[in-house]
Amino acid sequence: MNRKMLWGLLVVAYSLAASTAFAQYDQSYSGFYQPFTDVPVEDYDFQWFAPPITEVYGQDGVDPKTGPFFDYHRFYVNVTRGEAAPDNSQGDVTWGNKIDAGWMSDEGHGWLLSTLHIDGPQVAERNVGSTISVGLNKVWRLDQYHSGCWFEPMIGVRYFQFKDQSLRVSYFTFPISGRILAIDNELAMENNMLLGQLGGRVYTHRGHWKLYGEAQVMAGNNWVYRMNQDDTYSTGVVGGEWTIGAAYYLTREIAIDINWNTIYMGRGVGRNPYASSGDQQQSLFMSGVGFGFTFHR
Repeated sequence: MNRKMLWGLLVVAYSLAASTAFAQYDQSYSGFYQPFTDVPVEDYDFQWFAPPITEVYGQDGVDPKTGPFFDYHRFYVNVTRGEAAPDNSQGDVTWGNKIDAGWMSDEGHGWLLSTLHIDGPQVAERNVGSTISVGLNKVWRLDQYHSGCWFEPMIGVRYFQFKDQSLRVSYFTFPISGRILAIDNELAMENNMLLGQLGGRVYTHRGHWKLYGEAQVMAGNNWVYRMNQDDTYSTGVVGGEWTIGAAYYLTREIAIDINWNTIYMGRGVGRNPYASSGDQQQSLFMSGVGFGFTFHR
């Protein structure tokens, strides 16, 4: 038996075993390994302003919502400085926007699309940067836990870009005229991270309130481009994101929401683009409070 045939038999045997195991698991959690989700829009009643549900989830036949959902939060967030920046133990605050959208099916599985944009901070020569993040997760809703508590595991991918910029002004005085010329030297390190992510969301409903927490771990590769210095490299990076929050339902579908969100990327983030900055492999910590609204979640 040649090597190709042996590998072929191993692949077939593994596929059969995996299919059997997944099929058995799928009997308890419908759609567990099914990547696609039906979107029966015609079954949605569009009663956005119906009275809020105040019963505890899991009691009196009240189950978590299914169908589309949409969350928006305006974030006031602190972004740490690079190691070579003045007062590097401090951070600077700025504003950002976070949007989550997706669908949960009646069978208890769906999709979650998450986007984040932070434009700043803009503290010249100390902490200048911007962040863009786009993630896609497959989500499952497991059976109810104690006292109306539910858990939704998720797995997916994320693109995370962090640009660390510096603006340094140089002054040149002409010897005869005495005129002063200001020259702006702008450099940046652009981090482009492609990450796999694994996590979960836990929540419960009490009266008008929904309390929740979410955590994800991320790992992947970071392609770093040092602007205007002809130096591009790649390195591994590991990080995580944690959220804890509370939503108050005004109607059956609409709630106001407040949460605390933290993102940490471990050593592997390129910062401080000047060659004299020293070590370029650093960490990134962003943490702050978000205010917004939740639709049907």
